Formats: sequence, structure tokens, C-alpha cells
Amino acid sequence: MKRKLITLISALLIAVFSLGAFAGCDLLSTDNERDMAQVVAEVNVAKNTEDLASAFAALGTVTLSDEVESSLGELISTDEIYKRDLVTYFLSYGYDYINAGYSYADTFAMFMDALADRKIVSQFAALYYLSADEVTVDSDYVEQFEKSAAEAGYTAVDGSDGFRLDKDLSVAEYLAAGAGEDVSADEAAIAKYSYFLTDTEVAYAEYLVKSAINDAIDSYEEQLLHGSAHDHDHSTTDRTTPTGVDTLASYYYPEEYAIYTGLNAEEDCGEYEAVEDSSRSTRRVAYARFISNLRANNLIGEGESISDPEQLSYYDIEFKTQLEQLVITKFMSTVSLSMSDAIEKGLLEEAYNEQVAAQQVSSASDFTSTMDSVSDTSFIVYSPENKTYGFVYNILLPFNANQELRLSELQAQYGTESAEYYAARAGLYRYIEATDQRGSWFNGEEDRSFDASASSVEYYKTDANSDYLFFEDSMTKSSEGIARYAGLYPYNGEAVYDEEDGHYKLTPAKLDIDAFIGEFESYIDFAAGASVASGTANSDFYSVTSDAVSAQLADDDYSFAVYYTGKVAGVSDVSSADYLVKDTVSYKALSAVNELMFAYTTDTAGLNTYFGYSVETLQEESGYVAEFEYAAQKLIADGANYGRGSYCVVATDYGWHIIYVTFTYDGGLVYEDGFVYADRNNEGTFSYNFYQSMKSSVVSEYTTGKQNELLTALGEESTTYYEDRYSDLTSIGA
Repeated sequence: MKRKLITLISALLIAVFSLGAFAGCDLLSTDNERDMAQVVAEVNVAKNTEDLASAFAALGTVTLSDEVESSLGELISTDEIYKRDLVTYFLSYGYDYINAGYSYADTFAMFMDALADRKIVSQFAALYYLSADEVTVDSDYVEQFEKSAAEAGYTAVDGSDGFRLDKDLSVAEYLAAGAGEDVSADEAAIAKYSYFLTDTEVAYAEYLVKSAINDAIDSYEEQLLHGSAHDHDHSTTDRTTPTGVDTLASYYYPEEYAIYTGLNAEEDCGEYEAVEDSSRSTRRVAYARFISNLRANNLIGEGESISDPEQLSYYDIEFKTQLEQLVITKFMSTVSLSMSDAIEKGLLEEAYNEQVAAQQVSSASDFTSTMDSVSDTSFIVYSPENKTYGFVYNILLPFNANQELRLSELQAQYGTESAEYYAARAGLYRYIEATDQRGSWFNGEEDRSFDASASSVEYYKTDANSDYLFFEDSMTKSSEGIARYAGLYPYNGEAVYDEEDGHYKLTPAKLDIDAFIGEFESYIDFAAGASVASGTANSDFYSVTSDAVSAQLADDDYSFAVYYTGKVAGVSDVSSADYLVKDTVSYKALSAVNELMFAYTTDTAGLNTYFGYSVETLQEESGYVAEFEYAAQKLIADGANYGRGSYCVVATDYGWHIIYVTFTYDGGLVYEDGFVYADRNNEGTFSYNFYQSMKSSVVSEYTTGKQNELLTALGEESTTYYEDRYSDLTSIGA
């Protein structure tokens, strides 16, 4: 997922739960309705044109146009902040500050400034965009949509990281938005905020309101049905799921979605999912409680119909709030574009060079610690000279109980490290069977499976011919998918849903090691779109003699324990900088093996590691069992024949290990060309990932500084506080 730049705190979307706490709260006076309706602050940035000019100058890219300046009185109306807004904000966030040692006076003063700042920025954004005659945003902003830029309503600006809103702005059109005698103030504000947004953004804001209202009603219905959140009784311990599962684009929303009140039918509410055991009657009762809560807090006007929640004035209030936040978020993205490429490039190159310098002087022990923390935001840019390190994925296929018993007998007979023991145990591995371990993704806390035969997803076919994939949102709704996880390997076995008990009867396929190797290589080929994985078996593995083992052990050689060795063609040819680019064979193979690890391994400690287990060079001990250490180090150290993309099957007392080399470090600079600013938008490259990880702090610091300049220029003159109207709040605890 792409990162968003949001520098202003916003109040919770729906304050229903907080509002429910109003009655009897010490924060409130006796006359709740009139007290909460008091205006505690007013904001209007158009009061002083000199201050406005200073604010425009602070951004340095657009000047206040003559047409906008001459129409300030019509363009900007005074925004009012109500005491209810302040109390809601406090109930959402305030106690965290009180518990952290802030006084009530300081907390409420800070929240008043935050609420006023929102109004200042949203008002100024309108004047800025109208003066510029256009809306431009940073590329990261557009990438938050689950659509192409064109579908989202934007066009790339040549020669920059910017995208332009596909709309020509005009003062006349903006003034016409929301105009009319019968239009309420909230409806007019909705129209004016929407003027700077695309249809996609407006639909997303509306979805947020509907979703939050559904969540509130869900809570009442859960209490009605179960007394509290419903505990599910499941027979299977949940298996770890990949990091990023079901993560959708920030601005994703279902095309069909409605508020379920029980007055309508659930099947008419699109992708809304009702709570367990819900019925139309229980939903109607829950909705009635929701309405009662709104009414108790004076959020439903006299004579309003409650049959359609979207017609409530409360709905417009929340919709307006969400649109305002979207305009603020968009404007911060616009501000980020004013930072010149030269400034940004210099800051990022400086940050990269600092990391290289720090890692050049690190000791070997410090380096292995650095390896353990590698991620999309934590990089190894320099490794110790004249040594080789690497990472491996490990798929462990264990002995069954009977085989473990026999292994124990052999250990008692020969000892655990004798040549006779190693030779005698070899025959046991023939009978190890791999089975799909993802049963809890069907019958665990949540059913993660879906029948992919009804989708447009092109997936792999096992011999079991199953159509069940997992994580439908990630695979069918998100173009991002799951990082380093192919997601196209179905459950390997038979899955039959039992309507009576609501569970699946699962019969996993059983694969001996040769069948598993065939499956392993076949799936890599499928993910890569070509025949790239192949290897050779050790024909002497099962018939090895104790004499042969003894001779090898004398040289610390555990090759007798290696059953199969192979390599994915082309992986070692991909540069370090491009290794995680999605259309490379390196990324496709790594993603396929990672998924197979989730499907089959019983070594769950290796799941959700970035590149797997870190392995040191042949000159140092790794701490792993001897056979595993030997095989992993050999694959990593012999880059000419193996290296990245190589794999092997090795036997240990734990069972079979399928080891796959995900990445290696050969000493010196990891990325030959370092951070390349020109490659910062090429997704998957090192420069892209480094840019994304550092951009948030670099750009956030810049936009926060610009925002503070803007607020300093406008805040004092544009905002009027009525402190006596909320002095009862600031005096609490005094």
C-alpha cells in the first residue's frame, strides 16, 4: 500500500458511542441541548487580504488571483465550531492526553486550535485551487485509489511527480455549487467541498459514512444478540496469515453498499455483511437504539423522517466532515509538490550516504543484527568485505509420530552424530508426506477461503483439482495483492462445506518428497510463466553407507544429507536493485516459494519473515543444525553455481527441509549505483522502496513546516474564540 501524508488530526467519523456517554457526564451542563449548540469559535480566512497574501507567499507557488481576491466575501463564509464538536473531540482523544499528564485546560485549548486549523486549511485550500485554476497532487495520492489514474479522474503532469485533476476550475462554477434558496448550509458545504474532488473521492467519503453507521448499528445488534462481542468456538488453531492480507487501497470502496436498518433487506445492501445471527427484527431494534441515541443528543431535527438514514441531517453533517478531511488531505499532497526536486533529491541522497557510512563501520555481529531487521523500510546497503551472507526460506516437512519413534530408536542404538546413525536413518525419509497446513484458513476464527472458479483469477491447478484460494479481497479487489506472496496456489486436497455445522470437511493430498519437489518446481514455473525451475536428485541418498558418511564427516561435509539440488534460471541475473520488481523472475519465484511455505511448512517461526532466515558465511557458525547449516551455506557461498534462486532438499532430525535462497550479500555496496533519484517511481526497485520509506519523513517535515507557516500567517486574524462558552471545560481540575 502507498503511504498517505496527513498532518492534521481529525475527529472520529462517527461519535455515536461517545455521544452515548453525554448523559450524566461531568463535562456537560444541565441544559445539554442549548449548551452543546453554542458556537465556541468562528473561522474566516478572508478577513485580511494581507495575511492571505503572506500565506500564499509561504507556499511560493501560486499567488492570490485578482478574481479570487475580488470575490472573497462570496467565496468564504464564516465556519462555526460548536461546543458539541469540542466535547466529541475530547471524548475521542482527550483522555489519552490527560493520562499522559496534560491538564484539562491545555488539552481543550489544543483541541480548539486543531478544530480551527482544519477550517483554516480547508478554506485556504479553496482559495489556493481557485487561484491556480487547477488541482494538482503528488503521485502517491493518486496511487491510493484502486483504479488507474485516468479512472480516478487524474492525468499525469509531464516532467513532474504530479497529477492534475481532470477539471478546469472557475470562481463562477464554485459559487454556483450548492447555491439555491432551499439548500441547507450543510448541503451547500458538501457541494463546495465536492467541487475539488473527483466522483471517486466523493463516493469514498460517502462509503465511510455508511460503513461507520453500519458499524454503530452492528454494535447495538451484537449487544442485543450476544450481550457482547460474539465468541466463536473453533476446533482448529489459526495458522499465521501473510502480512498485508486483505489490505486494500486506502481509497477503496465497494461499488454497491448501503446502510442496513432492518427496514430494508440485507440482500439489498450490496457488500455489507450482517453480524452473526442477525435478522430483520433484531436489526430494526438495533437501528431504533441508534436513532434513540442520536435523538437524545439532539442530532435529529424535529419532524425528520427516520425511515432512510441517508436523509437525516446528521448524515449530511458526517458526510460534510469527511469531504472536508479529503480536501485537507489532498491539499497537503498539493503542498508537497512545491518542494523542488533538487531539495528532495539532496535530502534523500544524504540519507542514503549516511546509511552506507554507518554500515561500513559495523562489526560482523552488528551486521547480522541488521540482517534480522531488513524490510521494505530497513535496508542493508553495505555488507562486510570478503564475506558472503544470505537469507533462505525453509519449508519443513516433519516426521510423523511413528517415524519419530523409529528415529529415537536409531539414536539410542547408534548415537546422534555417528556415521552409522546417519546412514541408518536415510530410509525413514522416503515415507515422510507433505500435507497442506491451511485448514484453519477454512475452519479457524475466520473463513479465509473462497471458490476461485467463479472469479476471473487464473490460478494453479493441483492434482487434487481444488478451486479454493484464500484472501479474496487481496486477490480479487486489490491490484496490489500481498507483497512477496503469489496467492495462486489453491488448497491441495478436497474441501467440502457442511451446511449443518458451518465447517469444511478437509481431506489433504499426501505428497512424498518426489511428488512435493515436482509440485514445488511446477508452481514456480506457473508463477514465473516459463519453465525455469529444475534440479538433480542424489541417487545415493537412500543407499548411502556408513563408510561413505564417515569419509564425508571427516571433512565436515554433509552432502550425504542433501537429497536434491536445483536452481531457478535467471534469478541470479537480476540486479540487486531490481530484485523485487514484480515482473522479474526473482520476485515471481520468491513469491511462489513464500506461498508454498505458508501452505506446507511446520516451521511457523519462518513465516512472515522478509527474506527468511539469515545465514552467515562458511567461516562462522550459524546456530542451525549441522545438515541445514551446511546446505544453506553451500548454496549461498557458491554464487557461481547456486546463489540467489537456488534450492535444495536436505534431511535433518526434524524431517525434510526445502531451502530456497532468497537473497545474498557478497561484500561491499549491495546496490552498485546506490540510490538513483530518477528510479524513485519505478515500483519494486531499491530506489523506489528507499524513496517510499524516506519520503514520508522528508516530505512530512516539509509540508508540516509549510502548514505551520500558513497557520501562523492566518491563524490570529481569521479565528475568533469564545472562551467563556467553554470555560466550564477548561476549568475542570483547576
